[in-house]
Amino acid sequence: MAVFKSVLTPTLLYGCEAWFCREKHKSKENAVGMRYLGNHADEYLEILMAVKGSSKEKRLASQFIARFFKHFPTYADQAIEAQLDLCEDEDIAIRKQAIKDLPSLCKDSKDHTHKISDILAQLLQAEESTELAAVHNSLMTLLKIDAKGTLSGLFSQIINGDDLIRERCIKFVTSKIKSLGHEVITKEVEDYLITECKKVLQDVNAEEFYQLLELLSWTRLGQTVAGQQELVDMIAEQADLNQDFEPQSPDNENVDRLLHCFKLALPYFSVSTILACFKLALPYFSVSTILAC
Repeated sequence: MAVFKSVLTPTLLYGCEAWFCREKHKSKENAVGMRYLGNHADEYLEILMAVKGSSKEKRLASQFIARFFKHFPTYADQAIEAQLDLCEDEDIAIRKQAIKDLPSLCKDSKDHTHKISDILAQLLQAEESTELAAVHNSLMTLLKIDAKGTLSGLFSQIINGDDLIRERCIKFVTSKIKSLGHEVITKEVEDYLITECKKVLQDVNAEEFYQLLELLSWTRLGQTVAGQQELVDMIAEQADLNQDFEPQSPDNENVDRLLHCFKLALPYFSVSTILACFKLALPYFSVSTILAC
């Protein structure tokens, strides 16, 4: 079965497009021919090489790399690298096309989700608004394919990426995840999300802490007394109280931070919530003082 024409790249790519359209509309009994695509490795390699071609060739290559990706597992790493080259092209139209096609590499297998998510996380540093929107859309698509794998790539960059990527990854996770609902963020995924957020909380600034706390309060932690106690403990840890706490000392820099932490913790205070972590400071502040901060 002649699936591809091994000729010049433009003809090859257009031949692929025409062939795919024909196969798509063939009867069910002929669809078995799809199994034999793996016999055309040389032609797939030519498609990978097309990422060095003209603008038209690059756009078509992006689509076909993803479309036939599952049939050539031996060349998975090369295909991902070729797609990454397109994501870094000088032509923004090509970059956006390649970014849009990235999630398709994970459509039939979750093996590469972490890597693709890691790539998209790095691409969050894009400055052009439509390109950044394309990255957001691809990450959302990837989350619906494999939420846990996608989060692992994002948190990898939050922990190990540079400041700009870290900041944008945190912003993406804290602003987008809730919109997916618990149909996508299942209990297993939520447990992973909570674990990773706790790791990140070991080294955050005030804004990042607030963003992550808001996300954590959306999870099961905000729904149970035990979970709310965990949230209060996290807040108390940020307050960094110690036995030498003296709020009337003019040199004490902990007062403002303590007041903000009190305010964050108030929604989770109850008869059942243990406040031992704040007991040193409680005698010095009234509820009105805390709310006024």
